[in-house]
Amino acid sequence: MTAQHEDHMNTTNNSRETGLTDAVPQAAAPTADTPPTRLLPDWLRPGNQPARGGYAVALRASCGHALVMLTRRKRLLLAAIIAFLPVLIPIALAFLSTSRFAESGNEVFVRLIEELHINVFAPLLALFFAGMLVAEDIEARTMPYILTRPLPRSAWVIGRFCAFMIVASAILLISAALTFGASTIHENLSISNPIDIYLLCHYLAVMVMALLAYGAFAVFLGAFTKRPIVYGVILLYGWQRLATQIPGLVDFFTIKKYTDALLPVMATQRHVVQIQTAIGSFEREVFQVSAAKAVMALLFIMAASLLATIIAVTCREYAADRAAGG
Repeated sequence: MTAQHEDHMNTTNNSRETGLTDAVPQAAAPTADTPPTRLLPDWLRPGNQPARGGYAVALRASCGHALVMLTRRKRLLLAAIIAFLPVLIPIALAFLSTSRFAESGNEVFVRLIEELHINVFAPLLALFFAGMLVAEDIEARTMPYILTRPLPRSAWVIGRFCAFMIVASAILLISAALTFGASTIHENLSISNPIDIYLLCHYLAVMVMALLAYGAFAVFLGAFTKRPIVYGVILLYGWQRLATQIPGLVDFFTIKKYTDALLPVMATQRHVVQIQTAIGSFEREVFQVSAAKAVMALLFIMAASLLATIIAVTCREYAADRAAGG
């Protein structure tokens, strides 16, 4: 009985040890061929990863990052100084004129807005900021690190374009408003006149439309070319000026054609009653487009340029040393 009892106890202990071994697996001792197992942190284990944000979150992140980068650039101060220089011109004319009413404030304001703010500063700001939004990351070889984040590339492009619009619109619109205020020291322009206020708002809307088209086109140049500023100067300042001198339909392939179509009709003559009554029947020259078609054309240029930029950023493979296929 004693021997049988001892055999029974040994069998019971062996089964208990085997059950404990099966219930609690022991880590295998590391060998020379098997590397030691490493425990992952909780946030890397399956089911514990943070929830991915939506498209709007990625859009805000891209826009915020681009705003921080734009505000830190030294070119922002330079562009602001250049854009605010026209404010001094009406003041200088007031001091240099021998007569109090030698200059017409309406004509001075319209000339500065159309020739400088819309035709010069809008494309200049686009090349200064929008043209380098994508090109800087490619040249600095930071594009591979940016695109490793799990965000849609379309949100990244559109967010950076929105940052450009915020910065460029603030500079250009404030400069235009200050230029309007400085021009009121001359006659035929007043802050209390509703016609003049409407004229200012009209020009501000044209500036926004011009920035949308020029900025999107500059982003497109930055994504497809290695020297966006050089090509931008040739196309926006060279080709556009040349196309307006060539008769026919060549100027339809320029942005200036559609921004000019949005300008107020005979803006310098708005205080003449006879001209105001004849504006409704005033017939523009042949090959001019209407304001509605001009708005549609500018929006199409913006959408097509941004879409081409998104396709380029999505399809191209960026390496650490160069952009493949670029």
